[in-house]
Amino acid sequence: MIKKIIAAFTIELARRFTVIFSLTIIAMSITGMIIGFKGQDMRDVSTLFFINNGLRYNTITQLAGFSLILAFFFVLLFSEYIQTKINIIFRCILLFLAALVTASIFAIIFNWFPHDSIKEWINFVLCTILCFVICFALTLLKLKLEGKKYAKLLADYKAKRN
Repeated sequence: MIKKIIAAFTIELARRFTVIFSLTIIAMSITGMIIGFKGQDMRDVSTLFFINNGLRYNTITQLAGFSLILAFFFVLLFSEYIQTKINIIFRCILLFLAALVTASIFAIIFNWFPHDSIKEWINFVLCTILCFVICFALTLLKLKLEGKKYAKLLADYKAKRN
């Protein structure tokens, strides 16, 4: 039984990592393009973007580590094999806090932006909250649509049984 749970956890972790990492790279690419269109050089503000040079290998590796940690928290909080009876909103809040703390640690360790700049930290927190709200809304929409789908399937099943 434990082996099945570990295997399921590992497979789900790999799936979630792939999705989170892909979305992170897409988001970083779009952000880089937006910054590039404005003509700003972000080298003084962030080590993530170097205009006209693309994402660097070490940046991609940092984002992969960040994505793996987020995937771990996601699977831990939302997996049917691991989760306890925790309310979905509370799990989302825990995931948000885990993402915020993880991103803050990565920002400090890898100098993603100046540590002593209050403006940059406020922008970082606001961007994190905005991204979380968008993801949370999409997750709730997905759950609502799935709930309707399964309610219809259950109603059809009950109708066939009677």
